[in-house]
Amino acid sequence: MTSLYIDDMDGEGTSPSTSHPRFVAVAPDWFYEEMYDFAPFGSDDGSDALRGLEDWLNEHGSTADPLDYLIQSLAESGFSIPEGLTDAPDEELLVWARADDMNESALLFEACTRVATALGQVKITGRLSPGVLAEGRRGLRVWQLLTADEGLYPSWRHRDEALGRLVDMGIALDSFEQ
Repeated sequence: MTSLYIDDMDGEGTSPSTSHPRFVAVAPDWFYEEMYDFAPFGSDDGSDALRGLEDWLNEHGSTADPLDYLIQSLAESGFSIPEGLTDAPDEELLVWARADDMNESALLFEACTRVATALGQVKITGRLSPGVLAEGRRGLRVWQLLTADEGLYPSWRHRDEALGRLVDMGIALDSFEQ
């Protein structure tokens, strides 16, 4: 059985020393920042996804496909997103997001959870299953779309920084493709 790289939350927390070398080789320092909302594991949703994935892989083993974990996490979230919306054309997705603050929250939760699960699988195991990679990319697309949309928050001063960080996450995902 392959070793799992699990963070020591009583010690140094999310760190390169508790990450698979394949992840460390690609992840910039800010990927490990636990209080930085633009880091893949820095928001509450990203952190929860990583910690949940660590627990799930401890229980199911390093070779288990975390797609099951992701599906379960999204189903248990309490959010209700219309079937197929995450793959809908940009404008359709944005219309739904703008209709209600909870809609945007649901989409951001799912997007962040998908990205954190994909990057988390590599961080913990050094591998990335094709299904989880596809979900990570779906999440990244939605996250980028919502972040770039000036209709939601027209004068958000962190937009450029956030979009740059999302580009970096996409580059990391692309580098892990089998």
